[in-house]
Amino acid sequence: MGAIPSFVKFFLPLVLSLAQLFSLVSTGDIFRLPETDLGISADLPVYERNVYRGQRLADGYYRNFWFEDLSLLTSRPRKDVEFNWGYGGLLSLSYKLALLDESHLPRCENVVKGLPYYRQEKDGVFDGYSHTRAMVKDKADRGVSYDDDMWIARDLIALHELTGEKHYLDLAIEVADYLIREAFVDIESEVFIKAGYPAFEGLKYGGFYWNDGHDALHTCSNGPAAQLLAALYRLTGKRIYLEHAEKSYNFFKLLVRPEGVFWDLMRFEKDEDNRIIGVKEVIGPSYSYNSGSPITAAIELYLATGGKGYLADAKYWAKSADEYFAKDSDIPGVKRYPRGNIWFHLILLNGYTALAPFDRENTDRYIDHMQSAIDYAYDNYVTDAEFFAGPYLPDDWFLGWGDENPRDVWVLNASAQAEIYVSLALYHQNR
Repeated sequence: MGAIPSFVKFFLPLVLSLAQLFSLVSTGDIFRLPETDLGISADLPVYERNVYRGQRLADGYYRNFWFEDLSLLTSRPRKDVEFNWGYGGLLSLSYKLALLDESHLPRCENVVKGLPYYRQEKDGVFDGYSHTRAMVKDKADRGVSYDDDMWIARDLIALHELTGEKHYLDLAIEVADYLIREAFVDIESEVFIKAGYPAFEGLKYGGFYWNDGHDALHTCSNGPAAQLLAALYRLTGKRIYLEHAEKSYNFFKLLVRPEGVFWDLMRFEKDEDNRIIGVKEVIGPSYSYNSGSPITAAIELYLATGGKGYLADAKYWAKSADEYFAKDSDIPGVKRYPRGNIWFHLILLNGYTALAPFDRENTDRYIDHMQSAIDYAYDNYVTDAEFFAGPYLPDDWFLGWGDENPRDVWVLNASAQAEIYVSLALYHQNR
């Protein structure tokens, strides 16, 4: 949260709890006991079950992490102010709920009104959304993870397409123009060819750095960049967006492993002027979101250009991701996904749902696998809803809570658990 006095940090949980308590009293909700599931959702048809569970998890999330009157999101229930990565998760969940029910749109607008607490300017020009939230608007501390800004811009575009409101599109364009100006680097094809990568002479390559340290190029910063810029080209017709989307896409295709999933990042040899002159290494485990965002990027480029190669790529990466991440368990019909950042699995689900209209039979299977996994977690491990805690799901959908404290969940996992259910509801609504 930047330079916040220690006494403020000490009293923040108490202040936020009191603020939420007064809010509940004013609305009358304090007199309504929180709902306990007691398995009542298990027998609902799949669409209604997903709506019920998504809304229930979302209610607990908003009650425990989001303080709307302060435009403040906490990292843990009622403590520690969250970085803008989690704030992007807040925007994403709120948008998905608005797709189900437009009564959620005012909350979306209130979330957007909180973005200036992360906003930076340099010489009067937008200079990114900072990691940290400032005490006052437009005074955020320097330090930007470019991919976090990409996720925010993606959902601003989605809100524009849902509502037709131009100011959402303008904010997304502001982010995209900043990223092209500050985060992008062109790379000669010979750099990759010399290092033995399957690059093609004459094809244009480039990439978006992960953060303002300008060290490595990650899948997590180029998948969402290509997705964002392809969508902007579709909406504005400006070729600068398409050109940078295509260069970024060409780059991250070089990060595809033999299994059809993606390496995490590539590091480079550079000269004294920080110009890329060679490839140093490609490293990192394969994460589910690093398959999800390239799939969505491929679909956005297919929608923008009609290029059938993009659709073929998306189908291959989706099949590979399902085989790699959705493992058989010892419970018949239940798949097991890697433990950890549940938001990663949400981004993979977004890739599947983007592909679904063009590969329905296969994506039905991939999405059913994720449905089986999160349903197992909900049926076995969901916590009760209390006034100031829950309901939550564990980071490990199959093994449950383990050593985790069910009252100390991370905000981005809490929003992602709810958003996965909302996304599944939207999928079945349109199935």
